[in-house]
Amino acid sequence: MLQWCVSDSSYMNMSGKSTMLKFRLLTSDDFPLLLEWLSKEHVKEWWDDGDDTLEKVARHYGEAEEGLARFILFEVEKGGEKPIGYFQYYCVPDGSIGIDQFIGEEDYINRGVGEKAIRMFTEMIMREHEPTSIILDPAPDNKRAIRCYEKVGFKHYETKQTEDGHLAYMMRFDCQQPAI
Repeated sequence: MLQWCVSDSSYMNMSGKSTMLKFRLLTSDDFPLLLEWLSKEHVKEWWDDGDDTLEKVARHYGEAEEGLARFILFEVEKGGEKPIGYFQYYCVPDGSIGIDQFIGEEDYINRGVGEKAIRMFTEMIMREHEPTSIILDPAPDNKRAIRCYEKVGFKHYETKQTEDGHLAYMMRFDCQQPAI
């Protein structure tokens, strides 16, 4: 499993400088930051598993599960690195891989960072696992996320009710097709 993945494409950060993105495997040292992000309204609106204490975060995100990998997304500049988001992937029995993610730092929303990071993450997954497809399941009213996923090449294939009673706008990226 890859521990680091550095983007080969850059984007213009808030300072107008070209920066890169990379992923690092989540460690227990990241739990306080993860708790901070999970407490932010822009994250809780779409990602609320009830992890509102450090103990709950450690229990939920610290357990190793086969076929599941968790990462912290970093912005990399000449002067250093800044953690800005959380990403995970999990293997699905049909040969596809599911992904979940959020940008934890509000200043990085609506700046193209999510699109670049998801593109990079899907490329990493395809290189490492060669899945038939990559799937994700945003809420149908999470229009910002849906538009971001569409820009990367994900297509809607069904809307269904999840085990917890919420609706999921199921989207798929066909790994047999080149990325957009």
